[in-house]
Amino acid sequence: MRDIGIKISRHTKLDGWNSWSIIHFYGFNKNAKGFYTHITLKKLIEELGTLNENEMEQFYLSEKTLEDIMIESNLNLIDSDATDVFRNIKIRIGENKLRKQLLENYNHTCALCKISNPKLLMTRHIKTWIESSREERINPKNAILLCKLHDALFENGFISLSDQYEVIFSTNFDFNDQGISTDIRFTCPKQDAPDPIFMLEHRKKNNLTISQSRFF
Repeated sequence: MRDIGIKISRHTKLDGWNSWSIIHFYGFNKNAKGFYTHITLKKLIEELGTLNENEMEQFYLSEKTLEDIMIESNLNLIDSDATDVFRNIKIRIGENKLRKQLLENYNHTCALCKISNPKLLMTRHIKTWIESSREERINPKNAILLCKLHDALFENGFISLSDQYEVIFSTNFDFNDQGISTDIRFTCPKQDAPDPIFMLEHRKKNNLTISQSRFF
């Protein structure tokens, strides 16, 4: 600790940023030693300036800490820089805003059943997140609020929706054998109903055409 103090006191007179860099290198506690060698406070402040007021407000209201975001994003500070950190913050801000929109649009209830516990509700992109553009990823018309069961069925292409929002069931999956009810109907949201263009992409991606499927 004495060595750190000496180094910091020497650099403080010349450049405050260097002092912060030393702290980053040594870590703020015993578990963080050497974690921040690629990030300087100066760079973080520069990147912070790229967030607009709206984004900062959404981050503040998201109830997520920077640590939460980094853990969820599997972001390793050793291999990342400030740009990576804030890119992930922006992505999470957008996803959090989208979830809030869906919860409101679908009355905090799964679009295919009555489950309303928020811990069991998922934000499911119709056109997959990885295949979507930045705009499509935050477009509420490219997402559906589903419980974990129906989210998994939708993700794996076992169910889909027609352009008229009728539930389509894949013939390649035995719902009865799995004890899964097919007595479900899609409940349209207050606004931003799924765009048929995205629904068509979902059916095509899963080789699920209406002629090869069935309605119950």
